[in-house]
Amino acid sequence: MRFATIVPEVTDRVILPIGTVESHGACAIGTDNVIPLNLAELIWSDVNALVAPVINHGFTGVSLSGYPGSIMVRENIFEEYIYDILKGLVKSGFKNILIINGHGGNTEATKRAFTRLHLETGARFMIVDWWKIAWNLAEEVYGGKPVQSGHGDLEESALVISYNPALVDKAMYEKLGADNVGRAWVDEGYAMLPAWATTRYPAAGAGKLDFDVKKAKEYTQKKASEIAKTFNEAVTRWEMLESWK
Repeated sequence: MRFATIVPEVTDRVILPIGTVESHGACAIGTDNVIPLNLAELIWSDVNALVAPVINHGFTGVSLSGYPGSIMVRENIFEEYIYDILKGLVKSGFKNILIINGHGGNTEATKRAFTRLHLETGARFMIVDWWKIAWNLAEEVYGGKPVQSGHGDLEESALVISYNPALVDKAMYEKLGADNVGRAWVDEGYAMLPAWATTRYPAAGAGKLDFDVKKAKEYTQKKASEIAKTFNEAVTRWEMLESWK
């Protein structure tokens, strides 16, 4: 009954965090779920949106599926599952839907699902892969050359540390050593199964973890603000388009 008084009269916007469960080196195996939920909780008031429950299980890649704790949902199953959830959100009265994605394997299946729904219903969607946007933000906080984030590396661990430092195993990381917990990815032209490390640094010597909580929170807030700004502009322009019809 309370929901019905809020949607869509107070807001027709919702944030859906999605992720998966897989190995991340020193970071918790639920990293891909913690990050989008944390980002959603940081921005919901700035974008006037409700936050839907996290979709915790996604399309974990085969290269990591053999490591302990990794759980894979097949891509075609995940696409249909996300489609049904998004359809339910639209039916509930949401017209502007922001999907904050914590895992690369989910991206294409989710885009296919919301493309179908956009054509069927006219609802408006945005998906953000947090690791692909605003590379310069890590440089502002941590210094160094801006590079796209790897996997379980500096940027990803920072987003986890800002939420709960206990979810990154500093003792294990220091015991094994940064180069044994992770490694830079192989050059183009190589492929392997399984991957040879669950932490993938963006380049040799780059992306190693920093356990400074203050820096982690600063970086996370900057990333969240970037997402909020872009979604707010998107909704403004979507509504402008609607007014022209």
